[in-house]
Amino acid sequence: MLEFAIIGLMIAIIAVVAIGRRKRVAWPGNLRRLHAGVNDKAEWMASDDVLQRVESDYLQAQRWMSEALLAGYTRFMSEAPNYFAGSYLKREQHNASIQIRKRGPRLIGVLRAHHHIRIRHFSDDGLTCYVVDQQTERRMATYDYWQLRRLHTQDLGEGAYVCRMVYDRAARRWKIDEFIQQLPLGWCAEAVSNPAIRLERSLPTASGRDT
Repeated sequence: MLEFAIIGLMIAIIAVVAIGRRKRVAWPGNLRRLHAGVNDKAEWMASDDVLQRVESDYLQAQRWMSEALLAGYTRFMSEAPNYFAGSYLKREQHNASIQIRKRGPRLIGVLRAHHHIRIRHFSDDGLTCYVVDQQTERRMATYDYWQLRRLHTQDLGEGAYVCRMVYDRAARRWKIDEFIQQLPLGWCAEAVSNPAIRLERSLPTASGRDT
């Protein structure tokens, strides 16, 4: 009877260690508090190695999107879950499915730009964060889908965009989870060492032409 109890205790210890090790793998760093106690400025921030991983996975998703679109919508649909999640994944798959069913000439728009990344506002569990992507030299190249022939290229200037990223424990990578907003024209991350990004639980009351 004592032997069974000892075996059961050993199994329980092994299970606890395994769970703890799995959690450490899922979240590879510690969070630190910035501007603690300051209204509308306090936020959680991860270590530098985690920030580098978020940026790397985000940029990899951007590169993959351009390559996959030119390789065909079938590949795009099948590989999209490797890079996207949540509402962003649903939106991209929905748009691709519309193009697949589309009759007549089929065109592909491929956006190319230089990305300047800021990573902000980690959740308290470290599994979500926001990416501010300031894009310069933005160009939209339009291709014929079947012949992959470039038809024309449009210069779009600069733009800044905010996306939410989520950490996929199973895939051990960060994925684009939701497009949040485009920042106002003239916004420049380099002009401010720590640009303010205020997160609201709900949108403000609509006014003017927004009504």
